[in-house]
Amino acid sequence: MSTRAAGVVVFGGLLVAVLGALGVTLGDPPHLSFDRVDPWLIVYALGLLTALGALPFPLHAHYTARSEDRDKRWELALTAWGAIALAGFAGFVLVGLIAGFGAASASGSLAIVGAGACGLVVAGLAVLIVTTG
Repeated sequence: MSTRAAGVVVFGGLLVAVLGALGVTLGDPPHLSFDRVDPWLIVYALGLLTALGALPFPLHAHYTARSEDRDKRWELALTAWGAIALAGFAGFVLVGLIAGFGAASASGSLAIVGAGACGLVVAGLAVLIVTTG
């Protein structure tokens, strides 16, 4: 994937996530429960996961000037990706603590799904680190 294409995918994913978040806030509660999931919440999650999933590629290209070694650039990109995902996780948890993690509320359901998406990236990187030693 080219750097420009990856950047477009990240930007597009963020736009889809914003659109999904708007849909959730304008929708009727409950947004997240055992018997109902707001369809806009799924759009939000898919947009957020798309943006997070494509993020390492523009980060890798960003570190081209810093290092000639391709593996070193990937190491830097994945470290930055993990830091961004961890900061996002902390931000979503903070929003959830302030606004409440109530799944019936828009802010609570967005915080739960956002923290889950960022947590998946952090957990995936932790597994990668543990398994590659």
